[in-house]
Order: sequence, then structure tokens, then C-alpha cells
Amino acid sequence: MSDAREDERLHDVRLLGVPVRVLVASRQHHDELMHEFALLAVAEPQEDVPQRMITLIDTLGRQYASATERPDSEVDAGLARGDDTVDLTYHVSAHVVEAADRLAELMREADEFCAREEMLTMQRSETMREFAQWYLDEFRRQVGGEPPRPWDGPLDA
Repeated sequence: MSDAREDERLHDVRLLGVPVRVLVASRQHHDELMHEFALLAVAEPQEDVPQRMITLIDTLGRQYASATERPDSEVDAGLARGDDTVDLTYHVSAHVVEAADRLAELMREADEFCAREEMLTMQRSETMREFAQWYLDEFRRQVGGEPPRPWDGPLDA
């Protein structure tokens, strides 16, 4: 069993070379998707909606609908300066890894519904999916004690 103090210890997670335009496009897509799920979560239940989507609506629409702490000002400043990339630092506890794993799975499921056009929100681009994988992997890796790896993918979504 882990020590409560270990669970509360903060880890610095440094995201190096974050592609500003990909992050902004991903942030916008995430916000639109969470808004749609939030609306679906409070709407009248529909009999023809698959149970898997109902579970996803409940989880994403209620639990993940509000934006988490995001470095919007740093990203917006980089965008205003015309920077292609920015470096970001987060201070997180170890439980962020479990939350990242759960969110990644939920977003994969959401992508499937978007791809089948069962949502108004379009599915994420391949670059946005790769970026999300790298982003969450960096949290997993660095909380585990590994050094940061910079983004080496495209700079546009």
C-alpha cells in the first residue's frame, strides 16, 4: 500500500516543444466535445442510444466537462508572438497518471462515435490523436521518473 505522503508529492512534468497550433486546435476540439457531452448528459434519455455511449456521455459530460487547469495564458502568449512551440511545466500528483489513462480511453471511444457521425463534433485529426498520446505519455513517463522528451511531430493540426 502506498504512503499517503507519496500520493500527495508533486511531480514537475515539463512538456518541451509543445506545438502551439496543434495544442490550440486540440484544446478547441476538446472543449467542443465536452460541451456536446455536457448537453447530452442533461438531455432527455434517448432509447436508441447504445449503452456504451450513455456511459461515455455520463462520464465525459458530467465528470470531465469542466476544463482542468490549463496553461492557457502561456499558450496564448506564444500564439500571439507567432511562436511555433512553447515549453510548459505542470506540477501534478502521481494520481494524474490514472486519470490520464482513463481520459485517453474515453477519448478513443469518443473518437469512434465522432467517426461514425453519431456526434456533431468532428473526430480528431491524426496529428491531434498523436499529440494527445505524446502529451499523456509525458505525464506517465515523467511521474515515473523519466526525463522529458520533446514533441517531434507536425506543428499544424
